[in-house]
Amino acid sequence: MVEIMRQKQERPFNLDLLKQPTKAKLQYFRDVIVPHRNIKQILDLLLKNAIEPDDASVYLVFGVTGVGKTRLMQEFQKRLVKHFMDELIENPGSLIVGGIEVDSAEGGKFNYSDYYIQVLEALREVLIDYKITYDIDSAEQSDADALLGTFESKNSKALRRAMQKVFINREVKAFTLDEAQHLFDVAGGKQINTQMNWLKSIANKTQTVHVLFGTYELLKCQTVNGQVGRRSEDFHLARYHKDKQADREEYKKVITTLQRHLPVSSEPNLEKYADYFMEYSLGCVGILKSWWYRSLKSALDDNAKTVRLKDFKAKALSSGRRNQIETEAINGENNFAALHKLENYDFSGVKPEKSPQKQKPKNVAERNSKRDPVGIQNVEAK
Repeated sequence: MVEIMRQKQERPFNLDLLKQPTKAKLQYFRDVIVPHRNIKQILDLLLKNAIEPDDASVYLVFGVTGVGKTRLMQEFQKRLVKHFMDELIENPGSLIVGGIEVDSAEGGKFNYSDYYIQVLEALREVLIDYKITYDIDSAEQSDADALLGTFESKNSKALRRAMQKVFINREVKAFTLDEAQHLFDVAGGKQINTQMNWLKSIANKTQTVHVLFGTYELLKCQTVNGQVGRRSEDFHLARYHKDKQADREEYKKVITTLQRHLPVSSEPNLEKYADYFMEYSLGCVGILKSWWYRSLKSALDDNAKTVRLKDFKAKALSSGRRNQIETEAINGENNFAALHKLENYDFSGVKPEKSPQKQKPKNVAERNSKRDPVGIQNVEAK
């Protein structure tokens, strides 16, 4: 009895939540953000650079799907607003931070006008429908604008000019781009270089830090020129690895925290299954939390008093899906290590994929370098 009372007192939520409908319980668990080592390290650096910007104006945060990039972005926005709360109260017209989810480029061609409209909507621009008639005096164009003129229409340029003014007038300190790899869904290194120059130009003109959150596809940006590279900085949001003791200990802390937030009458003891959860979530906290959300819903639908092991087993990712994510993670981790020339940076013991070697083309009359068959050979009918 004493133990039950102790558990109830230690639950991190109001016990009245247990009387609420399933929808409310699921929403509570969905909103839970678990601070852990890898996120906290990057979050602190991003906040520092947004509050006191250095020479870099563009930051790239990348990792495998499900590692927690979107949650990191949300926490970054929340804490940045909290830091500048006095400024917001003094100037209600300021926004401090904004962001969008980048749409995929259709047919390998990025839609700049659509991007500007999305940004203006995110920044609450009430006159957005009138921005397409915003005229630009050619004499006012900077050299950077002139360089960008080859791929932006007149309306697109007008929208960009309007967007940049809103950034300045709204005093936006940072702007986040989720699924930012779609910015570079274009063919060829030249186009990728153009995209980075374009983004850097916007960040510099508006004095707004741009933070890109995406998959390892953002590593494409490593190929840009030196000036753009000097103005950007990379942050690798790594997953946790079961062969590293420190990672296992940190992941167990995540499991302990998450289980306390499960809105069920009897808190389950899941720490003893830490290795199982770490393996089947591939060390990705985002995958773990989504998995537990589905398992919680299954238990609540059954009116169970706790989340049972069979709920977790039934809602785990399929082996095919896990293998696909793990392959993407390993390739991305090894590409990151190779690009940054990191020594002894072995994430999983799996070597990076080797591209097939191209054979030297033969002359028309050149024979194959193998012995001719001797005697009678069987020839299959074709």
